[in-house]
Amino acid sequence: MSQRRHRPVPFLATALGLAATLGLAACEPAPPVALGFATSGAYLDAAILAVEDARAAGFDVPLDTVLIAEASNRAAPAIEASERLVAIPGLVAVIGHSNSAASLAASQLYNRARVVQIAPTASAVAYSRAGPFSFRMVPPDDRQGAFLADAVARDLSPGDTVAVLFVNDDYGRGLRDAFMAALPPTGLAAPLDLPYVENEMSPGEAGRTVEALGRLRPDAVVWLGRTPSLDTLLGELRGTLGDVPVFGGDALSAAPRVGTPDGRWAAVRYVEFADLQATDAGRRFVRDYEDRFGRTPGVPDALTYDATRIALEGIAAGARTGEELRAYLRGVGRDRPAYQGVSGAVRFDEDGGVDRPYVLLPVIPGGGS
Repeated sequence: MSQRRHRPVPFLATALGLAATLGLAACEPAPPVALGFATSGAYLDAAILAVEDARAAGFDVPLDTVLIAEASNRAAPAIEASERLVAIPGLVAVIGHSNSAASLAASQLYNRARVVQIAPTASAVAYSRAGPFSFRMVPPDDRQGAFLADAVARDLSPGDTVAVLFVNDDYGRGLRDAFMAALPPTGLAAPLDLPYVENEMSPGEAGRTVEALGRLRPDAVVWLGRTPSLDTLLGELRGTLGDVPVFGGDALSAAPRVGTPDGRWAAVRYVEFADLQATDAGRRFVRDYEDRFGRTPGVPDALTYDATRIALEGIAAGARTGEELRAYLRGVGRDRPAYQGVSGAVRFDEDGGVDRPYVLLPVIPGGGS
């Protein structure tokens, strides 16, 4: 196995050589199959573990692996990462990117290059239309929005109000639209519906937002954005609204590891794609991951692991081009058995997505969900 190194560029950093990490000798200079990874640096550990486990199970196809840490939700870094990857001879698939916005931005390049993209966590509705080489490990946000609206409605009472705050990108806008459309026509009201810009939730901006929330005094807050910005907001929010319940989308998967000691994350629940503690496979993955890397994995790690294992199974079955791997994946759960992953059963639908049940989990700061 060999690993290609690339000069780092802004928002991109080449990860440690996977071959060196695995302690394997390099194969011939131009192996017939290349597999790329473009995702958060933390999730790359899950990809490394997946390759280790596949080789322990007998995977012996010469493989060139290229790992690029790409954690931005902006289009430019994702496109630059994808351009570097599709230039690699023999590239069959890319596992990535870190989120919906980055995955969507890169998807057209992968489809033009006829390279399979398996996005672990991209849930934006628009990704269903990205192209025939675009797969993902989760359902689209129109289904998540309906689940979240039902969860909020069951928790509150008729006449209660909710404040909806959403990140102003493909993920946030799509999930907000789905949530609002699914609210019951009578009962709950959402008189406050505010977008925010990622990385611009400063303490000052958080203070202004909380002032608006304080005037409304909502019975619940619905946060359709990511963990760092909500962490900033909660510092102000708890002083004004106390322990008002906060419901979040799947982008809060990292929340259980924020580790804040001041209780600001109390009464926060979020949508998750799996409960790793609910199955033997999930619990075993958590133990193996902790033993290997010394930290507790989240569901995105498990989805990255499963995406990698599915791609490797297709390669082991004979796929040597993106077209061949695409045909293999389209049969998973239809022409061939579903893949039984650590995150649950995987069956790809006509749009390349996986229909899996959602769960609503509490945040346990500094621990697990």
